[in-house]
Amino acid sequence: MLGDGAKNMRITFEEYSFRECVEKDEGLAALRAEYARKSPEQRRMGADWEYHSAIAGSMFNDALARAGQTGLGGQHWPEGVLALAIDPLFAPAILTVGSIEYQLGREDKALALFMTLTTLPADEPDLPVIIDKAGDFLLDEEDYERARQVYAAAENAFPDVAVYPVGLGYCLGKLGLYEDALAKARRADELEPDNHLHLNDLGWTLYQAGHLEQAQEALQRSLELAPPDYDLARGNLEEVRKTLRNGRIQRVHDGSARHGEEEIHRDIDS
Repeated sequence: MLGDGAKNMRITFEEYSFRECVEKDEGLAALRAEYARKSPEQRRMGADWEYHSAIAGSMFNDALARAGQTGLGGQHWPEGVLALAIDPLFAPAILTVGSIEYQLGREDKALALFMTLTTLPADEPDLPVIIDKAGDFLLDEEDYERARQVYAAAENAFPDVAVYPVGLGYCLGKLGLYEDALAKARRADELEPDNHLHLNDLGWTLYQAGHLEQAQEALQRSLELAPPDYDLARGNLEEVRKTLRNGRIQRVHDGSARHGEEEIHRDIDS
């Protein structure tokens, strides 16, 4: 594993943002300068090795701790920091470091890192998954406005990837912008027609926007295409039919629960 260089204990990630750490810490600055002279391929290889080595070391220490044994000693920097110093465009490290920045209360620094993901080339490995994880992280924090910014930038950069309008539509629904959310749900359905997950999202968004008959049709279609164990659309359809029977529209003002939670209405893990 790559060392931290000459550790300057006056500099910690808890006190300073990633950018400030690279500027102030001699070890990180030297690491950044060393790899800046290498090819993009060499930077990626170095970052990938460091990133996964750090994760493996952390898992090993956790296992030793659970067994009541002494670990190998922790690193000065959190996971992802050294890898991102090596390659500032290494997407997994951007996601990891951005998440830690957010947890330390530096929300705007985190957003800036997450937005960097939307500027990477389309052939970046696993990029849609990583960007969606960044958005999902913000949704878990109930930071719907910053999540909206990430998904909107991603959709603008990569307009043919369905996961981005799906995520953006979810954010818009949480923000109470149901007609805008509906437009994104329709876009995801256009990009990947006959996808039961998108049809479920579309059906529930139609319901939120007050289009009950269309909502019922979309959810019925989702059920027809879904595997037998997919109950999400079935529960949503029952809710729509209940509203139709009552002759009134019950808007869900807080948006809808995500896949895997109780009282699920929409599925953004498509």
